[in-house]
Amino acid sequence: MTSPAAGQALPVDPDLPLLCLALGVVVLVGVALARRTGLPDPVVLVTVGLAASFLPNAPVLDLPPDVVFLVFLPPLLYRASFLTDLATLRRIATPLALLSVGLVLATAVAVAGVVAALVPGVSFAQGLVLGAVVAPTDPVAASGVFKRLGAPRFVVDLVEGESLINDATALVLFAVAVEAVVGGRPSVAHTAATLVLSVGGGVAVGTAIGALVLLSRTRLSDVGLQLLLTLFTPYAAYVLAERVDVSGVLAVVVAGLMLGSRGGVFTAAARLQSAAFWSLLDLVLNAVLFVLLGLQVRRVVGDTPQLGAHALALYAVAVVGTVAGVRVLWQFAVPPPVYGLRRLFGRPQASSSAAERLVIGWTGMRGAVSLAAALAIPRDVPERALLLFLTIAVVLATLVLQGTTLPLLLRLTGLSGDAGHEEQERQARTALAEVALARLDELEAQGDITADGAQPLRRVWEQALDRLAEDDDRMPDPEVDLVGLRLELARVQGEELDRLRGRDGLHPEVVRELQTELDLQRVRLSDRHG
Repeated sequence: MTSPAAGQALPVDPDLPLLCLALGVVVLVGVALARRTGLPDPVVLVTVGLAASFLPNAPVLDLPPDVVFLVFLPPLLYRASFLTDLATLRRIATPLALLSVGLVLATAVAVAGVVAALVPGVSFAQGLVLGAVVAPTDPVAASGVFKRLGAPRFVVDLVEGESLINDATALVLFAVAVEAVVGGRPSVAHTAATLVLSVGGGVAVGTAIGALVLLSRTRLSDVGLQLLLTLFTPYAAYVLAERVDVSGVLAVVVAGLMLGSRGGVFTAAARLQSAAFWSLLDLVLNAVLFVLLGLQVRRVVGDTPQLGAHALALYAVAVVGTVAGVRVLWQFAVPPPVYGLRRLFGRPQASSSAAERLVIGWTGMRGAVSLAAALAIPRDVPERALLLFLTIAVVLATLVLQGTTLPLLLRLTGLSGDAGHEEQERQARTALAEVALARLDELEAQGDITADGAQPLRRVWEQALDRLAEDDDRMPDPEVDLVGLRLELARVQGEELDRLRGRDGLHPEVVRELQTELDLQRVRLSDRHG
């Protein structure tokens, strides 16, 4: 390939800006419909994308595979790993390893066997590519249901932790499977060496990037630079790892885990702005991915006309049934004997109940990572269109069937949120109130504040301790009234600021600073007031 001459502009499709604008409109419509209908976002977004593909002159978007992985995966994986607690992962290490490593391999092999047996001309290696694509789960739909209806903390932690670790496992396997299809059948020794090098190298690169970013953060006080560094981190980890032929996915995950466990290096302002920024970025990337998938459904189906509708339906049902069935069977066949072996060797592990295993087995929805991996299948992989079609079928079927029936299953099994979680919150709030009162005593003893000045705050925290010590919801709650009063004061202050905004001589920067302070108060107080 020859590069453009010096000073020569790179060719740009004149319709590209219009295409990007149209894609943005489709994404906005899809997200708005999802919020209004209450259906899972991915289902609505894929449907809207599919509907848009039937519009006159609808574009055919075919992103290069490398672009899909580079643009979408690093930030999605980084945010998920950043929000994951390392102590929680260690506590559930055994069931987590069974799901995120053992089940991923079992699912991939089972799907490969089914596809190779059913579809003429498809090899086991091609089936393994599909198996690696559909093996990782997406916690978005399950987490939404858990937040609405509640679920045991063990189930929530395991499902969310699994979706993080199994992404890395599946995508490493995906790279090996693609190499086997494109480059020929590798030996077992070569495959094992590739896996070890990819995993070990990815962990090493992620650790190095995490350490460098931690060192840099302690020397940055500017909020904008801190936010820019958080955006740079996942891409740096991914690109550098891929450059040395190790797992970029694992590098991103390890860096995110390291930095997420040390959130204290962020300033308070940076934490607030970072949370809002990453929440928006996660929403946009997921929405664009699902809409792009919907836009490609029509073309993908059109690329497989020789198979026929009945054959496509048969293959889709077989693969979906394999993915869902293997997960449920795994939950009842593997964890119980593993827990038994641990007890036999004197290392007991708190085992899950049959109801919990059933719910975990049914939370196997697939999502953004499977879509990104499917779109990133190289074009020279035989039957790529069929593999894309089957991925779409798995994602839609698991989201619709499992995502919509999970609430019913939770109710039938009688599972609900842990009382222990509420007790932990009560104890933590008590400790915070006590340390606040102790600090007030110290400041008063040092003469930094008078007794009269400390009394209003002392009264607030003493009332909080009284409420926390009393386990009676009928008890009067003066703090709620105080929060409501502060909200009302913030409201009238906002109205006054709007009036002052047009006054001559009041600098816009002053208005923005005051508006930010009032907005933060309103958000914080609204969360407490319910």
